[in-house]
Amino acid sequence: MQTIVTAAEPTAIRPAPVRRRTSWFARLTLTGAEALSGVVVALAFTWLSMRIHVNPMTRIGQVSGLAALQLRFLLAFVVIASLLWTLSRWGARTLALRVACGSLAGLATGLYAGGIAVALRGTAWPLNGDGGDAGQVQTWAMGLLQGKPISSVYPPIFPHLMAWWTEHLNPGRPGAALKILTLLIVALAGPAAYLAWRLVLPPLWALGVGVVASYPILNAVKPYADVVLIVLVPLLARLLTGMLNASRLSAPKAILQGLLFGLGLSGLFLLYSGWFVWSAPGVFACLALTLVKTWREGWPVMGRALLLLATTGAVFLVVSGSYLLRLLAGSGTPDTYMYFDTGVDPAYFLMWQGDMPGAVGSGPWPVPGELAGVGAFAVLLLAGLVTALWLGSDQPAVQLAAFSVLGAFGLRYWFASHMERDGAVQLYPRTSEELLYCLLVLAGLACYLAVRRLGERPRTGRAAERLAGVPGLRVSGAVLCGLALFFSMAGSATVDRFMPADPARNTWGQMAWYAHNLRNPDGSCPTYSLPQVCKR
Repeated sequence: MQTIVTAAEPTAIRPAPVRRRTSWFARLTLTGAEALSGVVVALAFTWLSMRIHVNPMTRIGQVSGLAALQLRFLLAFVVIASLLWTLSRWGARTLALRVACGSLAGLATGLYAGGIAVALRGTAWPLNGDGGDAGQVQTWAMGLLQGKPISSVYPPIFPHLMAWWTEHLNPGRPGAALKILTLLIVALAGPAAYLAWRLVLPPLWALGVGVVASYPILNAVKPYADVVLIVLVPLLARLLTGMLNASRLSAPKAILQGLLFGLGLSGLFLLYSGWFVWSAPGVFACLALTLVKTWREGWPVMGRALLLLATTGAVFLVVSGSYLLRLLAGSGTPDTYMYFDTGVDPAYFLMWQGDMPGAVGSGPWPVPGELAGVGAFAVLLLAGLVTALWLGSDQPAVQLAAFSVLGAFGLRYWFASHMERDGAVQLYPRTSEELLYCLLVLAGLACYLAVRRLGERPRTGRAAERLAGVPGLRVSGAVLCGLALFFSMAGSATVDRFMPADPARNTWGQMAWYAHNLRNPDGSCPTYSLPQVCKR
């Protein structure tokens, strides 16, 4: 059975040229260079963006800041493209492609983080100051430093990380700690998405599918929650692929992989558990389907698959079992917080507006679509869904994304249908993020599977080599140029929504506006605050 290509496996496109086996040291070096390039570029671009000197409280200053970000982005991409060309000419095509893709992934969200840094220039507060979720996390961090417990049902990693950061790097200033942590997480979200999808896809496709699908759901207000969803889907897809390929695993290797999967899933669960809840129906359906497939291949194969799954589950329970029990014990607690999306058609999920209490923007929402109320973007997503199921219904990543969509819709409609009777929301609008992300992933996988299907036609010589794991320089360069333009436009549009704006306009910009007009812990006002407004 064919499975979607993993980072450690050769491409499934045939015919492929005969290659020498790559040593583990060479593979480790390539992976390290790929990962390090993304992290370095993301952090370096964010740091450079902090050197943009504008007044973000004026529209002229905001436009100048956006233009300065784009200029830096353009220059950085020229460097990445030059590196790709130079290394490829030297014969290091594999290294060149992987480093270029990793670097562009870092540049994509480095632009996002850099833009937030520009929007918050002159204030030590994070988006929304000390209000909403930002204020709650700051309160928990200070409480932990004073020996007080936090909510038993909230994932513990981030509040404890906040407490540690505040104590050691920003003593007595949890707001400043949250601002820096938020910028770091946003910047590193691109490399995280890219490396996670490299577990199941080749470099260009991991960049085009993973990072592009991540951008619309990554919210700079609470990015750690979104990063969990972004990484969870490809990690689970890789687990399913490992179970299907259990015939290649020895018992020690199955245990080792289960240990790594268990630790990875535990870390994500303890960072933000909500996506595990919404994904549970789809994941269990995929696991059942995968076990049926391995059972058909015989008991030895199923035994190794069960060993991998059991080890993953055991490690997960050992590491995060106590929190899981607390979460289950508190699952009956009603959540009655009514916000903007609770009054929107529950079948609409294409643009997640967050959990702000009022309408964001102006005019009707959702905007009426051209086809029976359905817009062109939704039609494209549906076309991607159909194509992915048509060409890859036996692929773990396709199955996981599709079943996750089905399960999330089921839970969404269940809680929404009981909202009036129970007077509880239970956070069901947050399934919009998972639905949008999974459908974008399916659209990307549809393109990947279609290209792979075309590549299965018999080819020889240079054509076969280009369709193998490493595309030609012209193909790689063209795709990277297109993706770079998308990231520059998407990054600018996303950041512009967060630029400070008067709360009367009821936009996302009000969160940066609050950060600029809230007194600092020492009683002073931020640099660009409005004197008549700055207050505690």
